[in-house]
Amino acid sequence: MSTEQQNASSSSYRCTYDAFLSFRGTDTRKGFTDHLYKTLELAGIHTFRDDDEIERGANIEQELQTAIQESRVSVIVFSKDYASSRWCLNELAIIMERKRTDGHMVVPVFYDVEPSDVRKQTGSFAESFTRHEKRFKDEMDKVEEWRRALRDVADLGGMVLRDRYESQFIQDIVEVVGNKLDYMTNRRLRIDPYVIGRGYYVKSLNMWLEDGSNDVGVAVIHGMGGIGKTTIAKIAYNQNFSKFQASSFLSDIRETSKQANGFVHLQRNLLSDIQKRKMEKIYSLDEGIAKIKRVVCCKRVLLVLDDVENSEQFNAILGMQDWFHPGSKIIITTRHEHLLKAHEVVRFKVEGLHEYESLKLFSWHAFGQPHPQEGYMELSRPILEHCGGVPLALQVLGSSLYGKAIDFWKNALHNLDVISEGKIQKILGISFDSLQDHEKRLFLHIACFFVGKDKDFTTTILDECDFSTEVGLQHLVDRCLVEINVHNKLMMHQLLQDMGRAIIREQSPEDPGRRTRLWHKDAFNVLRKLTGTRTIKGLMLSFPSTESSPVLNEVGFETKAFTEMLNLELLLLDNVKLSGSYEDFPKNLIWLSWRGFSLKSIPANFCLENLVVLDLRKSSLQHVWKGTRFLTRLKILNLSHSHGLRTTSDLSGLPNLEKLILKDCINLIDVDESVGNLGKLIFLNLKDCKSLMKLPKRMHMLRSLKELILTGCSKLVLHDSATVIHLHSTSRDMNKLRLLSIISWTPIRWWWMWAWPGKTLQSTSFPLASLPRFLGSLSLSYCNVSEVPNDLCTLSSLKHLNLIGNPILCLPQKMKGLIMLETLLLDNCTNLEILPELPPRLKKLEAKYCTSLKRLTNLPNLFRSLESLFWGCEHLVEVESLLNIKPLRSADIEMTRYMGLFNLKSIASTDVEMINYLTSTTRKAPVQVLYECGIYSIFFHGSKIPDGFSFTTRYRSVLSVIAPSHPNPKIRGLNSCVLYAREPGLVIDDYLVSAMHLIKVSNQTKGLMWTYSPVTVGFPTEKEDMLWLSHFRFGNNELEYGDEIRVSVEMHDFRIKEFGIQLVYEQERFPSSQNNIVAGDVSMSASEYQMWTGKYFLSNHRHRTHQAQFRMRQENPAHIEFSFGPERLFHKLFKAQGPLEIIGTECPADSSTASGHLFWGNNVKVVGLGFLVSRATHVVGFVAVNKCLILRNRFVALSVSSLVKYHDSRSCKIVGCCIYIPLSCKAF
Repeated sequence: MSTEQQNASSSSYRCTYDAFLSFRGTDTRKGFTDHLYKTLELAGIHTFRDDDEIERGANIEQELQTAIQESRVSVIVFSKDYASSRWCLNELAIIMERKRTDGHMVVPVFYDVEPSDVRKQTGSFAESFTRHEKRFKDEMDKVEEWRRALRDVADLGGMVLRDRYESQFIQDIVEVVGNKLDYMTNRRLRIDPYVIGRGYYVKSLNMWLEDGSNDVGVAVIHGMGGIGKTTIAKIAYNQNFSKFQASSFLSDIRETSKQANGFVHLQRNLLSDIQKRKMEKIYSLDEGIAKIKRVVCCKRVLLVLDDVENSEQFNAILGMQDWFHPGSKIIITTRHEHLLKAHEVVRFKVEGLHEYESLKLFSWHAFGQPHPQEGYMELSRPILEHCGGVPLALQVLGSSLYGKAIDFWKNALHNLDVISEGKIQKILGISFDSLQDHEKRLFLHIACFFVGKDKDFTTTILDECDFSTEVGLQHLVDRCLVEINVHNKLMMHQLLQDMGRAIIREQSPEDPGRRTRLWHKDAFNVLRKLTGTRTIKGLMLSFPSTESSPVLNEVGFETKAFTEMLNLELLLLDNVKLSGSYEDFPKNLIWLSWRGFSLKSIPANFCLENLVVLDLRKSSLQHVWKGTRFLTRLKILNLSHSHGLRTTSDLSGLPNLEKLILKDCINLIDVDESVGNLGKLIFLNLKDCKSLMKLPKRMHMLRSLKELILTGCSKLVLHDSATVIHLHSTSRDMNKLRLLSIISWTPIRWWWMWAWPGKTLQSTSFPLASLPRFLGSLSLSYCNVSEVPNDLCTLSSLKHLNLIGNPILCLPQKMKGLIMLETLLLDNCTNLEILPELPPRLKKLEAKYCTSLKRLTNLPNLFRSLESLFWGCEHLVEVESLLNIKPLRSADIEMTRYMGLFNLKSIASTDVEMINYLTSTTRKAPVQVLYECGIYSIFFHGSKIPDGFSFTTRYRSVLSVIAPSHPNPKIRGLNSCVLYAREPGLVIDDYLVSAMHLIKVSNQTKGLMWTYSPVTVGFPTEKEDMLWLSHFRFGNNELEYGDEIRVSVEMHDFRIKEFGIQLVYEQERFPSSQNNIVAGDVSMSASEYQMWTGKYFLSNHRHRTHQAQFRMRQENPAHIEFSFGPERLFHKLFKAQGPLEIIGTECPADSSTASGHLFWGNNVKVVGLGFLVSRATHVVGFVAVNKCLILRNRFVALSVSSLVKYHDSRSCKIVGCCIYIPLSCKAF
């Protein structure tokens, strides 16, 4: 791909990292910055963080520069020692240079320094620069560059820690970074991947945009249609919008301005973009101009007006450029060279492509490569000559010839003519002529009526017009005749739309009434002259609203103007008044959109029986119709903004209705009970129906309902036999809110109720009887619900339950009856003390900051992901079947003696500072006994390990022994004890985000290894050391006489002073432990923690269990998906650096699927995924991959070190999978 293509594309989307993190390692690496990095990653913000352990050098410097260039946002953490590092200052200089040249987003973070110190280089920054000036006295220009970069970045403002809590500060930083990324993503415009020959214009435009002038500049990009004006403007906009305080790109002004209230719509879009909030209501052009004037005068704005036809359009949107803030820039694209001739503007005339550029662009679309296939060069030359360097013609014509035989090409050449401004449609017409009849009709329908419409909405209508819409649309997209944008809207280049309408006009040049489709002026004339015929399939006519144009009250037509239009299927009217009888009105209507319908009720003789969509927004209806209308095909009924509507009338005759939209029907007081008969209703919107006081009693019968919106229903009262809940909401008086709406979003059924912050509700029990039993999700967050009724279990389809922030004391014992429940959210339920037995399918449980929670019972067996789920639950001491924490004073005395503890009274009475990784809390409490994974652990203060340990070492962390002979050779357990001290300056809060305690017991002879990390650890004081005493109980034959046993301990940030182990034999009495602590051994628990044959990672914190899935898409055999649970894998992988260690689990599978559980710690960097491949009964290889494809019958895997190929992959089976991590990783 050419450099020009890469630049155009990268300006839109391509970045390796979301954020680049610049910081001084010695200041913040192991504390603040590490926490910030992890929080950014958890928020889904892929962040580059330099590793100080990598040896510095030229390659590293280049790597850092590349990382900055490939990051969307840079986060710079300024600390006291930041300026002492020339590496940090060089990073900063590169970042600020990119900001100046490319509008790069920068987030300065001032950690323990003030912005003024950075700006003025005072305090520690002054000391650092004194040293730099001495060291770099021959490179003072570099030092000055650093000073300038510091001044510039400090002037940006930023985020200052001062006296704030670091945890909240970090959350605020992540939110700011996330908002900037969202802003960039939403602002960037889509660019075609093949942009050829437009780089000169983009460069020239960028130079003008960056000229530093304080004038309000206007540039006009002009040229014939399809020449690439909009593409040039889009690329320049993407590359420059972030350099301005606000920006807006208004597309397709020529066509939009022709629509009803089109100028007002453009004004609303402009205001919304500049103010970065939802569209404002504007009722007239003058009001819009006044609002725009107030907004643009105080911000440097980049504004693009695309496809402006005349000066009136420019003036209607903006008025005068003098209103704009100094330094603002306005770009206009137009086909008219002399537009704004009287104004002082910069002009860019866009010419056609050179021959070699035309050939490259045409080849990309015709052959999928930058040059023609063999045998097609001579056929391509006349096409290039006829297209005259017009990119759109080359693109459309190339796409229409893609994959066609030579004979087809030769026939197409006969229809070509030399292109000119007036003949470009003939070139585009060749692509139209190559379509099937069905596709031609579909293209013309879209060109006339569906540009800008939702794809699914369009499909709903056109499927009923006997189109195979999905298939036909895909063919049109493949030929570049239609585009589906990121919002699922159908888009079409204006030239193609013009071509489609020109084709319609050619059907009957002199008599519009004999054409198949009519719009605007022709439609007006046909209705006025009563010349309509049965040929007409669709008609569109729009007038501005009568409020903005009172003169239109006098414009009207007679219903008899439609009498002869017997085949009319699509009728789109805006603010059109009809008089007369509807007896002979067309009876085959499928889509009727009549905004501003002026009657108070739909007449009984108005035939609607074939309608699929009825859209009567902003109507004068008071009730929809009298009696019952049987409209069996109707799927969508939209009566929004009908302010006179008081009742919906009987809807029982609409059995196939899927969407009912009554938004902003402010006088609606009654939704008819018949709504309960709408068995296929999926979507019901009653937003801002401010007079609605009750819902139909039969609402629970809506079995298909997925989305219900009641926001702003300020008088709504939900009646239940036990409770009445009022929902108070007004858009103008938000501080009166007590409960705000039951609402639904997403494809799952979701009722959502929340309380308005700052208001206290009386405690209540939420009524469930009125909720549909098929409900999939229920959210009652912050509703002050104190008791969840037992009939919760009647919601048998419930998958997601949100009870966050309620004063619940306990959950009903019947919770386990919610057999479909997958997600349970209980954060901030501060009164909750115990969780009952939970449903078997539960996949996600969050109970953060439930400060009274003590016990979890019967946790589902497959649920192991505990870290981050119980943050802040400082009193949690038992998770049934996983762990138990008891005070030492209540522990089994025989067990403690068995572990070598005899003076319990003196030990049990002392307090120990404990860190709990499960809950991310610290607590000072009497000595505790921890039981988990078949292992007992006790932490207490001491100065030496207890007597009786046979093997000891000082200041070392590894012991290797040969199990000695013994009268009874059966070894049933192992005791270990570690004496450790804290490193100077270590703070307990820092340790919460640091590495874990680890002890590894390895039987070298049998190839077995158990790695254990306790959920709680003791934190020594500055004066008192800490002892960690553990007992492992093993099963039969796992440790035997003569086995080589290796035991090691890892404690980051602590100093090991003494370490000892003791083997325990079967003849020694082992207590039953039936009183206080669950009995068991490592063997019983280890099977649940097995990573690979003979390897176990025993931990209930700081790890995740994921289902690894390998799936070949049947519809696209050239594509394989890899995922861990819901997360895509490959964009999270990194290139391997050095030797690798394999971790994983066996997972039998067939040739197309593989699954298994993988375990890894938080500090593990996954660098690869591996699959164990077998053919027949033989394992043929272990393939480490960071890219996999199926190409025909060949399995191709790009190995971390080499390319490995397996032919005839259909005979292979995936029998195992793993992840790859660096050997240097200390998590295992």
